[in-house]
Amino acid sequence: MTTSRETIRDALVTLLTTALVGTGLPVKTVAGSKVDTLAGVTPLVAVLSAGTIRKRTTFQGTIPTFFLEIQIWVRQATTGWTNAQAEDALDEIEALIAGVFADNVATANWSLLESDRTIVLELTVAGIAYYMERISVTVSTTKS
Repeated sequence: MTTSRETIRDALVTLLTTALVGTGLPVKTVAGSKVDTLAGVTPLVAVLSAGTIRKRTTFQGTIPTFFLEIQIWVRQATTGWTNAQAEDALDEIEALIAGVFADNVATANWSLLESDRTIVLELTVAGIAYYMERISVTVSTTKS
């Protein structure tokens, strides 16, 4: 059976949920797909599909490499919440995600989990200002 990017994405969502959501942790929601609205779900981490390469390897079949994008959404200043707090939250979430990657470089689902340079954007959605950090992720597998 061919390995699905969904299986990889779901496994990463599970790891991130454990590390980021709960009492004393900075994230309200971890989603395995695009969300319909940001209202009430931020800080949000979304794990999205971003492509696949399936290379034919001699005697081993086709070995896929999956590409994902992690998006971190944090609302900017609002009542009782400053831009400094929002940026601090963004930085904390990114560092926790980096820790998940360091602790799970290789698992039963992949042989290598790595991220590339992140990009922080300031976006307005439905009239509300957010910081959004994009993390490009590469997941190498050993299974077809």
